[in-house]
Amino acid sequence: MTASDARRTVIDVSEQHDERGMTGTEAMMWHIEADPWMSPSGGSITIFDRPLDVPRLRRLMTNAVNNVPRLRQRVVEPATPLGTPHWTTDHELDLDWHVRHIGAPGEGTLRDLLDWTAPWLQDPYDRTRPLWQYVAIDKLADGRGALAMKLHHVVTDGYGAVRMAGAYTTKNPDDEDPVEIDVAALLAAQTDLPPGLAEQVRGAVAGALRVPAGATRAIADAFAHPERLAALRKQLDDLTRTASDTMHGAGSPLWTTRSRRRHLEALHVPFEAAHDAAKALQGSLNDFFVAGAVDGAARYHDELGATLERLHISFVVSTRGAATGPQNAFTPVPVDVPTGPMSPAERFAVVRDLLHSRREEVHGGGPIANVAVVANLLPTSVVTSIARSQAAHIDFATSNLPGFLGDSYVAGARVEHTYVFGPVAGTAFNLTAYSTAGSLDLGIQIDPAAVAEPARLRACMEAAYADLVATATPPRRRATKPTKRAPSR
Repeated sequence: MTASDARRTVIDVSEQHDERGMTGTEAMMWHIEADPWMSPSGGSITIFDRPLDVPRLRRLMTNAVNNVPRLRQRVVEPATPLGTPHWTTDHELDLDWHVRHIGAPGEGTLRDLLDWTAPWLQDPYDRTRPLWQYVAIDKLADGRGALAMKLHHVVTDGYGAVRMAGAYTTKNPDDEDPVEIDVAALLAAQTDLPPGLAEQVRGAVAGALRVPAGATRAIADAFAHPERLAALRKQLDDLTRTASDTMHGAGSPLWTTRSRRRHLEALHVPFEAAHDAAKALQGSLNDFFVAGAVDGAARYHDELGATLERLHISFVVSTRGAATGPQNAFTPVPVDVPTGPMSPAERFAVVRDLLHSRREEVHGGGPIANVAVVANLLPTSVVTSIARSQAAHIDFATSNLPGFLGDSYVAGARVEHTYVFGPVAGTAFNLTAYSTAGSLDLGIQIDPAAVAEPARLRACMEAAYADLVATATPPRRRATKPTKRAPSR
């Protein structure tokens, strides 16, 4: 470590391990992307107090590429039907392809920025390159700057993405940058090669050994008798345990249509107010986040005169451990939430207890890990068909990511807001929370075929969170104003 490195107050980042093979969950997401409705990827927009110093950002990203192997790796498809995709160094990595710079779209408002970002997030990745891209955006209407980021979900999950951001984020604006890395020399020094056929076969066999016993029999039978593939499909249906086991009755009567179109909305709640409200209501920040989302969704239906008895939603439980590398380590958990008339405090308590109960049921890698083992042995068309069917029962998905404590900076510019847009993946919308710079920032990625009035949904969410904060905030005693004295003549 150089003296410059020692003086640099970087965000704490755990060591990024170089895992060559995808996990079963990652392989499933990689294949399921064949259906654009089910795309598992997302991105974010970070707003800064000033435009970014782009040459400095590029220098910082050379260190990110050095510290985070998956930023310099591409995916290699397996040589065997039962193999899993692997990561290998992209020796032709072009940093200018991945780090770009543009002027603000339209008039440079947040609305213009969101409208530009939505189709950009949908643009297919070049699968021959590393699966990420950053776009620095300046000339916003208020003189600020922005950084748009998209990252394929097979690279890492939300928690892993936050850790990756630590490679170019600092806690102080005047921290010295690390020495720029010679990316060409770095790539030339990488000697990893795609796994050979024998290694891939061993990997496929090892994966098959992790399949539950009942599923193993069904898989063997399906290979011996292709006409019995329906039995294997039923096995996967049983393993998913989403709509059939945890959802009861109809969900939203409005959010029933699905498409591959996307629309983005963004809002924020003061972090301290949200934290204090959650504490006063005897719950967590995540309870506050989900309870507000449920209340906002209920208000949306009320305003449109639609009867809503319950919502089918999902939340994410991290299965990440201390030794987990950059790979994905999460499982989505479905939960059935009643939406009848109740006060914000009552709704908070209901949501808190439901989330706690469902979270306690998650063990190991969670349900998604078991599903992935079987799903990766089925034709992609079968898996996407089942995934669509299951996702259609979910009204919306939620995810809550912990950001950096206190102020944070990228290339000397201070972060003001970070709006993360998680994957819709066949639901009506995804609502993701991210805590940063004294703000609980909420990004909504919406399927406009499902939610016909996205701006109304955002407004309902804003009102719901405001009422939740007000419910938990004790009224302040009105200060007595001193009597004004008449000015002397």
